[in-house]
Amino acid sequence: MTTFLQLVVVGISTGSVFGIIGIALVLVYRTTGIVNFAQGVFAVLGGVFTFELAQHMPLLPAIVAAVLLSAVLATVTAVVAVGIRGRTTHLASLVITVGIALTAEAVLLATFGEVPRSYAGISEHAWDIGGVLVQPQYVLIAAVALIAAVALTFFLRRTIVGQALVASADSPRAAELVGLNIRSIAVIAFAVAGALCALGGALLAPTVPVVYNADLALTINGFAAAVFGGFASIRLALLGGYALGIVEQLVVGYVDPQYNLTIALVVMLVLIGWRSRKELAV
Repeated sequence: MTTFLQLVVVGISTGSVFGIIGIALVLVYRTTGIVNFAQGVFAVLGGVFTFELAQHMPLLPAIVAAVLLSAVLATVTAVVAVGIRGRTTHLASLVITVGIALTAEAVLLATFGEVPRSYAGISEHAWDIGGVLVQPQYVLIAAVALIAAVALTFFLRRTIVGQALVASADSPRAAELVGLNIRSIAVIAFAVAGALCALGGALLAPTVPVVYNADLALTINGFAAAVFGGFASIRLALLGGYALGIVEQLVVGYVDPQYNLTIALVVMLVLIGWRSRKELAV
């Protein structure tokens, strides 16, 4: 039983990062109608940039700088994906983000190499709760994911600006007629989502060393979490991340670690099929 609970604790931690990426995907989709397959790249950048910057400054300023730098790169991604005039189709934007993800992976490999990168977390001492070791870093990651989900849900549902952003995705033409700039909205959404993923990646790196090609697994897991929420619910995307993280850790503990990504793909396909049947029934 102790082993099971230990795996659940670790699963909630990694699942929180999956949830953060899922939340970022939902945020971009709900405000722009674009599925950003480069989203996992920013989590990798957050970890890599923090590692490099921490060689020259304290860890907290390094994380802040890494998040800001990632947000800038996410802004560039938005400009490229949406187009100069903001007229690129959603399908074309999706393909562009896939190309950006592949390019970023190659650049990361050429620049930083294959060596996994990690650094010390907020504390090296774990809490022993009934034989289950809980790292303070796990709690921090879960807290950040929960706060992000609550804050973004409140912003999109309860503020005029948030409602306007969602409306712009539902009816871009109507949004333009009332003076909303679709391209500017996309830039804001991509930047916030990129910063959020970078923060998640920076917090995860002390427990799971970051490698240049980790973005694929992170994006797939985040996509599965977003699908759980129907690409509409931030709350359900976070819950989907939790569930996926726990299931994957149970597979690691009781089956074989190499099936992690397979589990995410199977879950994603099942959820897409379930969602499709549900929509057809309606």
